[in-house]
Amino acid sequence: MTAEELFEEKKYLVIAAIKQQFGGIARAGQIAEINNMDLEDLIQVGHLYLWEHCVNYDPERVDTFNAYVMKGMKWAMSDELHLKGTSFKISRRVSHEERNKMNIHSIDLHGDDETVNEFYAVSPIKVEEEVMLAIEFEEVTSVLEEQEKSIILHVGEGYTTEEIARKLEMKKSTVQTRKTRAFLKMNPDYKPLKQKSFFLGKRMIKRNHQLGLVI
Repeated sequence: MTAEELFEEKKYLVIAAIKQQFGGIARAGQIAEINNMDLEDLIQVGHLYLWEHCVNYDPERVDTFNAYVMKGMKWAMSDELHLKGTSFKISRRVSHEERNKMNIHSIDLHGDDETVNEFYAVSPIKVEEEVMLAIEFEEVTSVLEEQEKSIILHVGEGYTTEEIARKLEMKKSTVQTRKTRAFLKMNPDYKPLKQKSFFLGKRMIKRNHQLGLVI
C-alpha cells in the first residue's frame, strides 16, 4: 500500500481526533474561532500529521497505528491553538497562574454563563496527567544527546533492541550500549532490570490508554 492509499484510508481519523479532543466538530469550530483560527486550520494540521506518518509507516506497528496517530494529531492540534492562537509563543511549561498574569483572554472559551479556562477543558481524556507526563519526560531526557533520546523514545514505544538497531541502522550492541548510557545519564543509580521494568511499565499504562482510542 502506498502512502497516498494509506492516507486516503485513514483520513477519517482526523475528524475522529477532533471530536475526541474538543467534544465535537461544532465545539472545535467555536474554540478555533475564539482563538482567531478556523476549523479548517485544525483539519489541515491533522492531515499534515497523518501524511507524515503515512510516509513513514511501519507495517510492524499496524495494530497500534490508529491510536498512535490519533494521539499525536490531538497534541498537534492543541499545539496549533496554543502557539498560533496567541500573538506570541508560550511555553507549555508556563503554569495556568502565570498565563493568567499575562492577561491573554483569547485562550479562554466563554460559554453562556461560564468561562471554561483553556480549550483543554473539553477534552474527554486526563489532559493534566498527559501534560505532566510530557513535561516530566522532556525534563528527564534533557541530559541526553539526540541519538540517545531517539533510542529511549523507541524503547518507550515498545521496540526491542534488535528492532531499534534496524530502524536506526546501528549495530545491536551499539544500541544496547547507548541505551544503557542514556539510562545512566537520566539516573546514576540505574540498574538495567529494574529500570527497564519501570520504564516499560509506564509505557504499557499509556499504551492501554491509547488502545482504547482505536476507532
